[in-house]
Amino acid sequence: MKERIERLKKLTYIPQKEIAWLIEQAELSVKQQAIIEENKRQQEVTVLQFRQAQKDIQQLSGDRKRYKQALEKIITNLNFAITVAQNELEGDGK
Repeated sequence: MKERIERLKKLTYIPQKEIAWLIEQAELSVKQQAIIEENKRQQEVTVLQFRQAQKDIQQLSGDRKRYKQALEKIITNLNFAITVAQNELEGDGK
């Protein structure tokens, strides 16, 4: 393609066939540029979605940790209540 372009640069008159080829190449270039721009846009969207997913995972991990701590406290309190109840029952039985 470079050779053909260099040859065309040297011509003072460009035949219709060569003009059609140049137009075709320009149209292809425009299409390629549009595809490149669309790919860049899709990459940006993907990066944003990935970052949002990372934030969501971090938030869910934090929520999980808080729920686990709360559940552990509830279990500890229930175990304590069970122990108190057992002690009371044993005290009534003596």
